[in-house]
Amino acid sequence: MPSNRGTVELNNYLQSKGMLASLSWIESISSPRYGPTWTCVCKIDGQVRGTGTGAQKHVARDIAASQALNTLMNVINSDG
Repeated sequence: MPSNRGTVELNNYLQSKGMLASLSWIESISSPRYGPTWTCVCKIDGQVRGTGTGAQKHVARDIAASQALNTLMNVINSDG
């Protein structure tokens, strides 16, 4: 069963902060000879916060969401 843990955690976090509407995605696919590669870019308030690639869209999105959540947590922790 595929994991979407990063996507779920990011959505839950943003919802808890009242920021879910600030989330947007840019998704693209390239079709190399041996299969497609998805690239997903996660934006929050228009700023790129994570990028992921994978053979399936949900994998790329999950990677990008995990990166975005980590980025947000680092910003919060550095603000003290």
